[in-house]
Amino acid sequence: MSVLRPRPPTDPIEHRPPSGVLSADGHIDPRWRSFLELAERVRGAVASACGTETEGMLEAYGTTRSQARRRDSALFGILDVARGVRESVDRVIVIGDRADRALVDLLLSTCCHPHHDALPRHERGGRPRIWTLGPDDDDDTVQGILDALRTQTGDRLLDAWGVVQVGPCREAFTQDCVRLFAEGGDPTARHVAAPAMVVAAAADPSGHPTVSVPAASGDQSISPSSPRESAGVFTAASLLPAAIAGIDVVRLLEGAAAMARRFREAPAEANPVVSLALVGRWLAAAADPLGGVPRRHLLPPRRWQGLVEWQASRFAPPDPHASPAIVEARFTTPITVAECRRAPFATIPRGSPGRTADRRGARQASPTAADQLLLPRCDEHTLGQLLEGLRLAAAIEASLR
Repeated sequence: MSVLRPRPPTDPIEHRPPSGVLSADGHIDPRWRSFLELAERVRGAVASACGTETEGMLEAYGTTRSQARRRDSALFGILDVARGVRESVDRVIVIGDRADRALVDLLLSTCCHPHHDALPRHERGGRPRIWTLGPDDDDDTVQGILDALRTQTGDRLLDAWGVVQVGPCREAFTQDCVRLFAEGGDPTARHVAAPAMVVAAAADPSGHPTVSVPAASGDQSISPSSPRESAGVFTAASLLPAAIAGIDVVRLLEGAAAMARRFREAPAEANPVVSLALVGRWLAAAADPLGGVPRRHLLPPRRWQGLVEWQASRFAPPDPHASPAIVEARFTTPITVAECRRAPFATIPRGSPGRTADRRGARQASPTAADQLLLPRCDEHTLGQLLEGLRLAAAIEASLR
């Protein structure tokens, strides 16, 4: 949470399959083994289809042969634009459709200070306050942001604000928000603060977001470029808002790349991606009577609600031809974080009534949980592993349908 913090280790995350997969004597259930063999046959194709975008971005950015090579990389472009936004404004409105906004909220809630927006600028490390808007918001929320933007301090930097549009914003509410904040659809919004900046982040092939020229006057409106694709997990559309907030996106990508390599190289029986993908099919096969494959419901820490919304809106959509009972069938996967970044109760003597195990961030698995995800800590590298693991597991599930 501190602006300057030591670089934590890079322990891998762990997935524990349902308890019935392993018998008391350590033998694997024959149905689970057959699913492992099935997944092994599609793993190569899934790995090829999903590509190595994160590794490619890191490789291009990490080139030390010449500074020019690094400056040509997509990741350098994202970080450079983020730096420009941080140095120009103190308040940023991020606008995106449901899945895109949920992903940004997840990154902000897990990797930033829990009360980032309440801290003064110097305690935020010079990073702007960030507010997000999406289809689940209402008019009162939008008006509340407008009211907050009208607050003036007399400081040019602290009064400046900007807009980051993530993805194409195809939903009606987000389109209205873009017109209101970025294109001057509301005459009061154009002179709320100056200069105003608009950034449009797209998951386009180049990976480079574009930045408009800051307005010199509050009477000028700024039109963002139009992103052509939805925001992806590790594209400019998600990485740019994270970088503006000071999140270590390089470390996030390193975690994703580590999980991608683990998926390609680890044997199926010790592969967390394969294991994640097979739980639903194994539960369906073990059910009596047999039914459709249930859907996963993640149970993360409370501040990670964006993960649930992102996963539900992006992956494993129900079969439209399935019966309502099958569509509603689901299983729970708790996410346990073993170590938090801060230890506010460290001064309480061991054994004190106020000191409990769950204060360290540990979460007991629900008695009805089918499987469990164990995360060593809450940081960028771990979150990169988790997001890439869920993305690849969804691709395996889709290939086995």
